Amino acid sequence: MSQLNVDRIISLSGGGGTASIQLESSGNFNFDTGTLYVDSANNEVGINTTTPRSSLDIATTDAVVMPVGSTAQRPGSPIEGMFRYNSTDRTFEGYSYDEDAAALQWGPIAGAGGAGGIPTQSADRYSADYSEGAVLSSDGTNAFWSQTGTNGWAIARIWTHGYVGGGYKSGAPWRNVNRTVHSTDTSTNLGDTLDRSGAYMAGSFSDNRHWFHSMENTYRGSSNYTSGFSMTTEAGITHQNQWDMTVNRASMGSFQDHEHAGGYSYLIGGGNARTDSMNLKTEVMRTSGFPPNHADGGEDPTHGGNARLKGWYKRSGTRQGFVWRTETWVTWDNGPGGDGWKKILGSMLGHMYVGTGNNNQNGNQRVDDTTGLQTRGLNFGNMGEENFEMGMRKGYCLGNYNGSQNNNTFKVNYMTDSYNNLGGSSPPTGHAGMSSAHCSSSSSISGVNDAGTRVYDYGTNIPNY
Repeated sequence: MSQLNVDRIISLSGGGGTASIQLESSGNFNFDTGTLYVDSANNEVGINTTTPRSSLDIATTDAVVMPVGSTAQRPGSPIEGMFRYNSTDRTFEGYSYDEDAAALQWGPIAGAGGAGGIPTQSADRYSADYSEGAVLSSDGTNAFWSQTGTNGWAIARIWTHGYVGGGYKSGAPWRNVNRTVHSTDTSTNLGDTLDRSGAYMAGSFSDNRHWFHSMENTYRGSSNYTSGFSMTTEAGITHQNQWDMTVNRASMGSFQDHEHAGGYSYLIGGGNARTDSMNLKTEVMRTSGFPPNHADGGEDPTHGGNARLKGWYKRSGTRQGFVWRTETWVTWDNGPGGDGWKKILGSMLGHMYVGTGNNNQNGNQRVDDTTGLQTRGLNFGNMGEENFEMGMRKGYCLGNYNGSQNNNTFKVNYMTDSYNNLGGSSPPTGHAGMSSAHCSSSSSISGVNDAGTRVYDYGTNIPNY
């Protein structure tokens, strides 16, 4: 029902199909129970509402179709404040004052990544729109925030060196740890410093400590035991029960939201679907309130998929991402193939390198570490069980399996995706080869002890490739 309270008829003219009526009303106009409502007291119009809050209030959830026309069809005498959809540029545009041109003119309004649109900005590190210190870039069609290595996330820690420990050769597990200095590509044997040996284990690291999980003093055993290593003293440290996992695991995987960020490491696989979580700041393994189980708790998953928003792993036919903020699992659609024996080299620059195929096969993919999408096919050679260490502008492989365990070392240029084999003082020493070890990355903070004394210093500059 529609209702109109009429005070008087001002005029009535014409007839037939051309009748014209002019009315004067001091009351409200309610057409079809609020479909169109005129509030005469406040000079406001409502659509689908009888309580308009402004000159025009549209209470609906669908959309408003704006005037659509080409650039040539713009109004001949535009008025400041106009806006429309430009079918030539396929973007919304408005007529407003441009300070640079010092004149009124038409300009684009942000839409679905359209030309001239500014992407959504966010200071939240866990947001896909994180833009603090990022660079506004374009692929020729869409604008986006580029994590080029100049923003706060990418330089929150400047990795200057790292450590690789554990692993095995021909069924013999190691207690050995090597340090690699990234500015010189030099590795140094620190000796058999871990309290236990381990093969097919995984690990976690904070600013000052490196933990090795499933250290069972045997080849392909199963254990919940965690060994500790101090990056500051560069020696093993006394075992603490609070480091141990809540379940036994054999060949397992791990990834982490670094200490300077969320501060948790997540441990998976090895014969158990539970997702263990270690607080890297308090150095305590969670004993209740676990994240959801992962989809495949079998042995030999990938590890090393450390990214800004998620962790990544694959095993057999399963591919999953783990969202740091919510501690939930998502399906890794379009994840690279392979059974999980080939590991992941991460970066701080928005991408990672994921092995494809199975053990001792060639094939790698550069993968966007936010979306999980493959962006470029690569080939680092036939290998698997890689010991990948993450740096700032480059990453390292410090031993792998290519038919036998070895100390073969190469570095990957994060900017060009190229790699170079390294000899001389670059490969780790102290054994005849290792694979399935675990690597940590270290910064200037790692060289400062609890008393605030600097024990060693590899600088704070980003190492060149």
